[in-house]
Amino acid sequence: MIDFLCEGGYKRTMREHLDLTGASGTAYRFRLVEDPAQLPATPGNFVYVRWRGSAAQVMCCAAADSLVEARNRWDLAVRSHGVQGLYIRLNVARATRVEEYHDLNQRLRPPLAWLSE
Repeated sequence: MIDFLCEGGYKRTMREHLDLTGASGTAYRFRLVEDPAQLPATPGNFVYVRWRGSAAQVMCCAAADSLVEARNRWDLAVRSHGVQGLYIRLNVARATRVEEYHDLNQRLRPPLAWLSE
């Protein structure tokens, strides 16, 4: 668990890892990014979440050639959907990224979804 300082000066504790299950039943593990400025320029999948109590609500599920795109879209997701956490999953193989993207989006149906390949 990692503590973050949120609006209003209170602390928010977020899990270091987030396990999400796709429509196929496959579980995918995502890692919390503490500082979006340090995102790697490697390919992967990412999700933005907001918290309701201890439950994570996935507001965006994406696949990207470069995880830097997660930082570029962050402000929009915060303003439009109140996201509070960014989690990534490294996936170099394009076919794997796209397959996981479709599997997760089919089950989770987040309001935001980006496939930039």
